[in-house]
Parts: sequence; C-alpha cells; structure tokens
Amino acid sequence: MKQLSPGDGAIALRMKIAFVTTCKGRLHHLKRSLPLMVAQGAAEVIVVDYGCPDQSGAWVEANFPAVKVVRVTDDPAFSLARARNFGARESQSDWLVFIDADIETAAGWADWMQDHLESGHFYRVAPIDGERDHEAYGTVICARQDYEAIGGFDEAFRGWAGEDEDFYDRLVRHGALQADYPAEFVNPIRHGDEERIGMTPGWSRHRQIIVNQCYIAAKRHFGMLGGRDDALPLEKRIELLETTQKVLVKWFGEGAREPLTIRYSLRGNEARWLPAPYAMATESTFIVRVGRRRRRARSAVGAEPSGG
Repeated sequence: MKQLSPGDGAIALRMKIAFVTTCKGRLHHLKRSLPLMVAQGAAEVIVVDYGCPDQSGAWVEANFPAVKVVRVTDDPAFSLARARNFGARESQSDWLVFIDADIETAAGWADWMQDHLESGHFYRVAPIDGERDHEAYGTVICARQDYEAIGGFDEAFRGWAGEDEDFYDRLVRHGALQADYPAEFVNPIRHGDEERIGMTPGWSRHRQIIVNQCYIAAKRHFGMLGGRDDALPLEKRIELLETTQKVLVKWFGEGAREPLTIRYSLRGNEARWLPAPYAMATESTFIVRVGRRRRRARSAVGAEPSGG
C-alpha cells in the first residue's frame, strides 16, 4: 500500500490546511497520532521538536520525510504557545489546525473541513452531553488571517494550561465566531498529569492553572488600559507572569493556608508636559486575591419535617 504524504489527493488542490503539532517527551504519543494526521491528506503537516529528549524530529524525518520538522533548541523548559507559533510561521496554508501529539484523528476530518470551514469562524471540539472533552480542549481550527490578526498565541505562557483559553478569548474579541467540529474526529490518548507537566519539575497541573489564570486577569486589566488586552508588549507580559509565579511559589511553599493578595504594578509610558520644575509619571496597580473556597453549609430548604 502506498504511504500517504501531506498534500496527496484532490483535497490539497482546494482549501490549504495545515496540521501543526509539537513534541517534547511525547514521542510514544506522536508515533500513534502522526500517521493518522498524515493520512488526512492535508496540504501540510508540521511537527515542532521543542528540545524533545526523544529526538522526535529525527524520527519524523526518517519515517515521514514529507512532514516538515521545526526544531526549537533555545528553551530547556517548555512553552506550548511558543511551539505553536514556531510551527505556524513555517506554514503556508490558509487554515491552521493546532493539535497536540496525544490526539488521534479519525478518517474524514480534513474532508469535513473542506465542506464546513467558513471564514470569520474558528472551530473547537463539540460538547458531548453539554461538556467539551478537556483532553481535546486545546485542539482548534482557525483561519491564518485571524491567527495573525491577534498575534498568535501569547508566548509569555509557560508549561501547560491557559494559553488555549486565552487564544480563544482573543479570537472572539477580534470578531471571530466560535463554532464546533464533531467530537468523533478526535480521540485523545488518555494519560496522567505527570506527562503534561513533566518538563516543569516540582509543579502541578492545578498550580499551573492558578498561575495562568491570575496572569490572564492581570494582562487583560493592563492591556485594556491601552485599548485592548493584547496591547502589552511581550516583555511586559513576561514580567506579569514572573511576578505571578514568584508570589505563588512562595505561597504554596508556605502551605497556601492564608488568603493571598497579588499586587501588580506597571509604570505608564505616557509623559505629559508640565511647566518646570514639575514632571509627571503614571503607574497602574491591579490586585488579585486568591484563597480557598468556603465550604457551603448544608441547606435546610426542602428538608422533610420531623414528627407527625
């Protein structure tokens, strides 16, 4: 049987679609998912080897020479947002499918895209019984023009969790409409959190979520002062994230018992003229408070009356 390569078949002559995936320590997953991505017959399949200790890029080149390999060698840790941006920059396609290495795809998905994708929309996995599969939460299809309009993924994010939610929110504020693709086309390879956060020793999924959610709140606040939440330059966003991590690491180290207050402060760039000898400086402060949820007392409403 002839092995398919990206671009085989009539589908490549129509809408150009690129699958973009990344690998760091997930070669065992990529060996299962990549053949299925290639079999979709999309115009491009791109694998980002993000300093993968398994040498995933070499494996891809040896087994799927038509797949484009992008190597990132300057980051000993991991940033999914940065990895996805690297892959997208190497693509020439009109539509980008950002997909994790632990997602197996069902035959016919690219055909479905050809028939259903519409400009001005982005597509997430459809809910099942009212809830999206969290394992496929980050698998998204979006138009290149919308991706570029919002500046891609926010590379201040480190590790795992939050960058996808932030990406979707910015697409919506840009004016793109959220739609769904059928859940039957994606089949996540189930595994534990240790594989998600394995490149961040001493950390946990829940802690990463807390860090990133606090960062998102601060970024939106300061960004909106400039007219939109992606207006902050990357160095300012990294500063906000590092402030968040530093405070939360200390808080968790102390047992996370007392409520935490994170105080963010950024100096403004605006300098209005004032008559000598006066000068003006601006500074914005934003506060996030984090604490344990209070347990709700059991309600007596609707209780059966005692006695007769």
